[in-house]
Amino acid sequence: MPIVSSSMTEQLRDDLDRFAEEHGYTGRSELIREACHSLLEEYEQTNNDDRLVVGTVTAVFGYDEPEIEQRMMDIRHEFEASIRSSAHNCLADNAGCVETFVVEATYETVLGFVGTVRGAGESVSVEYTSVPVELLSRELGQ
Repeated sequence: MPIVSSSMTEQLRDDLDRFAEEHGYTGRSELIREACHSLLEEYEQTNNDDRLVVGTVTAVFGYDEPEIEQRMMDIRHEFEASIRSSAHNCLADNAGCVETFVVEATYETVLGFVGTVRGAGESVSVEYTSVPVELLSRELGQ
């Protein structure tokens, strides 16, 4: 198996090692392989490619990180045609910030949006879900 190296902060490396140990992974390599597989699967072609979807995207990052906050503002402008709602909230005691977006666009555009938010900074953690608009309309009886 080929070897791939990656640069990361000491904190991220320590977090990976701790997570691997706590969850029964044989080491950081196994954990990183699984994370890479999951990320790639997320972006694989699906039957949603040409469909309009609604996605919710949540990004969490440290408090008082002006570069990331500026990048989030830039992302809002870059994707403004697709963003239906966005909110910025600061957690209690300045524990961090949460950006929440509701995006309505083609599946491909939503995945591009998620990738752009993930690329905003190493300390940004992103979660997202999406559902085709036609299924949502059907579920709501419209």
